[in-house]
Amino acid sequence: MNKKTLFILFLVLLGIWGLSQMNSEKRNRSFKTNLISIDTAQVTAINLYPKVDNQQEITLQKENGSWFATQGSVTTKAKTGIVKVVLDNIHLIKTKRVTAKKQEKWKEYEVGETNGSRVKVYAGSELLEDFIVGRFSFNQQTRQGLSFVRLTHENEVYEVDGFLSKTLGQGFETFRNKAFLSLTPKDVTQIKLTNTDNSTQIFSLNNGQWQKEGVAIDPTAMAVYLNSIQNLSGTKFADNLDETQLKQYFYKEISILANNGSEAIAITCYRAVPNSTQVFVLQSSQNKGTYFSSDGTDFFEQLFMKLEDL
Repeated sequence: MNKKTLFILFLVLLGIWGLSQMNSEKRNRSFKTNLISIDTAQVTAINLYPKVDNQQEITLQKENGSWFATQGSVTTKAKTGIVKVVLDNIHLIKTKRVTAKKQEKWKEYEVGETNGSRVKVYAGSELLEDFIVGRFSFNQQTRQGLSFVRLTHENEVYEVDGFLSKTLGQGFETFRNKAFLSLTPKDVTQIKLTNTDNSTQIFSLNNGQWQKEGVAIDPTAMAVYLNSIQNLSGTKFADNLDETQLKQYFYKEISILANNGSEAIAITCYRAVPNSTQVFVLQSSQNKGTYFSSDGTDFFEQLFMKLEDL
């Protein structure tokens, strides 16, 4: 083989290598390693359309540093921890690989608009990202979660590490604050119970002794009561109530005073309120604007019935 032939062969091989590099660069450019990258400090609103809620819109809105969750006519202060988890998950979404490139595969990976959970992220009026999270799977060998994601206006479906489908596919109830009552038993100095007829009973701590209307009561029983109510959460929300009409359904109220400088805690109970699915509706001043329903056997019994038994 002469030098001329070797030189031609070298040029051919060099050309093949060059073409392969160009194709490789093209493939690398088309594959989105960082599918989504967001400066979450700029995010002011997130619209979620979770599959679990039949794609009914949930709006997470940031106002004066606080996040609020809205679905339909219900708006409530969102749970800070849950919003943080959402923001952490959308900050940077890295892909492992492309799992599908055609629309025919959307159903299999649950990334269609009717069988996935769509997410829209805003900074003011600017739409930063619009994507759909779909099927979740768990790799038993690697003990890792896998989610599937599609940018709404593109065909490709991407596989990503983690629990993105679980986090962004949660329903409205997840974002609602179920906190009802939080207190430190040793700080409580007075409890005032007001009944339907406006009669009252006052439980007060005087010189280390608990009294009911000036008569000493069992301190152990009061300690048990206070410990049982120190951290209470609601379970079932009572929505679509006409707050302007609630006063006429007033049943009982508890006012709790403490010696730690905090404001008095007011717990108000209403009975037979229209649109409520259960007998009682309760509200705490520690979670204003949020109402919970009760059948009388849960925290209603803990708060009111147990107190009256002292």
